Amino acid sequence: MTAPAGGATSPAAGVAPVGRAPHRLTTLRARATVAFAAVTLLLSTVLAVAVWVAVSQFLLVQRERVTLVQTSDNAAQVQRSLATEGLDVAQVLAQLPRETGSTSLLVDGGAWTTTSLLVGRDDLPEELREQAVAGRSVRQRIEVDGETVMAVAVPLAELGSAYIEVFPLSELDRTYRVLATVLALAVLGSVPLAVVVGWWLTGPTLRPLDRISAAAAAVAGGALDTRIDPRGDPSLAPIAASFNQTAEALEQRVRSDARFAADVSHELRSPLTTMMGALDLVEATADPGDAEQAEALGLLRAEVERFERLVADLLEISRADAGSADLTLEPVQLSAFTREVAARHRLDGSTAELVTVHPDAEGAVVCVDKRRLERVLGNLLDNADRHGGGVTGIAVERSGDHALVTVDDAGPGVAAAERDRVFERFARGSGSIRTRTEGSGLGLALVARHVRLMGGTVHVEDGPDGGARFVVSLPEETGP
Repeated sequence: MTAPAGGATSPAAGVAPVGRAPHRLTTLRARATVAFAAVTLLLSTVLAVAVWVAVSQFLLVQRERVTLVQTSDNAAQVQRSLATEGLDVAQVLAQLPRETGSTSLLVDGGAWTTTSLLVGRDDLPEELREQAVAGRSVRQRIEVDGETVMAVAVPLAELGSAYIEVFPLSELDRTYRVLATVLALAVLGSVPLAVVVGWWLTGPTLRPLDRISAAAAAVAGGALDTRIDPRGDPSLAPIAASFNQTAEALEQRVRSDARFAADVSHELRSPLTTMMGALDLVEATADPGDAEQAEALGLLRAEVERFERLVADLLEISRADAGSADLTLEPVQLSAFTREVAARHRLDGSTAELVTVHPDAEGAVVCVDKRRLERVLGNLLDNADRHGGGVTGIAVERSGDHALVTVDDAGPGVAAAERDRVFERFARGSGSIRTRTEGSGLGLALVARHVRLMGGTVHVEDGPDGGARFVVSLPEETGP
């Protein structure tokens, strides 16, 4: 047998390996990855905001410092030039060293002089003008023609005037935009990177949980000899030891109970054989004309036969639980085998007439245990006769890489809520004809066990005529 995924080993034959569950957001690994990405996004956002605030403030302070130094130097030069050289104001302002785009203004006795036609007295805020005229240094960011500029006013104490210089901040704005773009891209780019890194990091971390989950699923599926190999992982070793001890105790308990049930069932066969022999003798010596005696003997035979079937089913299922699940697989043409089983179902062979084989399934070959498959089909046909009002149709068809056998009956069907439960032991469906008819409740449980051991599945659905349809799906043999 193939060992279950994730390191859990199970040598028991016939138990299908447990695959890893698909990665959805509901899985622990997906949630851990999303949490990792969310934390990364939060931290990168906080870091980006901190960098933005720090860098933008630094650049602004540096820009203000440069404008203040240049304005102070130009104001000192204006003051010297007007005091010594005898030049007019326009000439003095024109000779000043200025950066590209800056404008110089001088207010003297209420008269304003500017070096630009775009920036003049009226473009400056009234508060700034008043403070400049009042002889106070002032620095303020203002809007001129939709652009942000820095206006710096320096009083010229000896001349009783004030020098004002307006600096463009377009370069600083461009620097801000570049910085914001870079930080935004860094934050957004950290999300997919965090998802990839988080998924990669959480894989090895959560792999022990996958192995535990696979082992638990295998045990739940009937592979009681499944064990977890810690593979030298010290964090997994205590859990693996505890799980293995629990699984071993559970296996021993189930095997013991199954052996007990098998022994009891086996011991009941002898008295049952004696009872059947005694019943045959009583029927042979009974008075044919005594109707009451004949009715009593008929009821007794029906109950004894029902008890005999129950003991046989219980013996078979208990032996399988005890570990004696012998399985002999061989290729079988499903359509021909189904016709043979249906022909033997009734003495007149009428059931074989109900078999329909789809053209594409005529040559379908499955690898099965003949004894088990015959028991599966026989139980389904008996179930339809006893509980479903009789068999109405048997079909062999193909679905993908699986071959299907369907058995339809004339009963009221099986409610959707009962469709899984009918395959449990001693379950016979609530509120249906199956509750009111004879049966041990083990037939469909044996069907499910046999089909599962052969690598297939069985389920019940609504039939085309309102009854129940039991569908057995077996993997098709693909050749050598």
